[in-house]
Amino acid sequence: MRLLPLLLAGLSLGALAQPAQPNVILFIGNSFTHGAFAPVLGYNTALVTDENLNTTGPRSPRQHADGPWAGIPGIFKKLTDEAGFNYEIHLEVITGETLKYHYDNALDVIKQPRWNTVVMHDHSLGPTPARHTGSPERFYTYATKLEQAVHEANPRAKVYLYETWARADQTYPEGKGYSGLPLDSMQTDLHRAYYQEAAQDKGFSGVAPAGDAWLRAIRQGLADPNPYDGTDAGKLDLWGRDHYHPSRYGSYLNACVLLAEVTGYDPRKLGRQEQAAAALGIAPEIAKKLQQIAWEQVKAGRP
Repeated sequence: MRLLPLLLAGLSLGALAQPAQPNVILFIGNSFTHGAFAPVLGYNTALVTDENLNTTGPRSPRQHADGPWAGIPGIFKKLTDEAGFNYEIHLEVITGETLKYHYDNALDVIKQPRWNTVVMHDHSLGPTPARHTGSPERFYTYATKLEQAVHEANPRAKVYLYETWARADQTYPEGKGYSGLPLDSMQTDLHRAYYQEAAQDKGFSGVAPAGDAWLRAIRQGLADPNPYDGTDAGKLDLWGRDHYHPSRYGSYLNACVLLAEVTGYDPRKLGRQEQAAAALGIAPEIAKKLQQIAWEQVKAGRP
């Protein structure tokens, strides 16, 4: 007579032991997502699915001759694993492309009910005013179209904007979109565009303020504001060697911002011994400072 209660108890414990279903997340973007330089470009590729790797036609992986890429989503994956989350990572990323490009060419990927979370960003100049070579109306139009496409497939999906950062190569050399202006001019325009889109389209769950975090790191004296002048050799260069894409430091900061915004987890809890930073060659004390800045910025952007 005692067998049935014991059996039911065993079934209950078995049910509790079942692993949670993963949060399936799609990143939509370009090289500001997948990165441009080692070691970020190829970090954690085994745990990231590139939706373009085996495609043909307009989305053929022109840039994948050296193998699959993971970039910032690969770092995000490692951080979420360490924080105890279960994320399944997918990329819809094509170098140099806009949100319009993804809408026109990748709706078969984007409009799927399996995405629990979607993170997207436009071309780095796209949201800036036309006088700075941008196309803000195109950004607003296609960010909204993509948000709607995601929610048509899965009304419960959470969709985030990933705010990009001011480009040193567009600020300090002559003849560029922001030449002669302070670095925060471009960041102000990017901030305004991303937050305006989130405000006018309530389908977005939030903005991951990566670019604002870069500016915070610069203002706090941790990062070099001008990699061209050679006067701040002791500070972090958040840009890579092209003064455009993120370095390992900029990429790590971005991933910490994404962790904080998308999951609500405080990256400071990962601390000095965080494993992605170690694999990327980031010193423990620097990792801790970047975690701190990411959390400060995300908290600053919340009510």
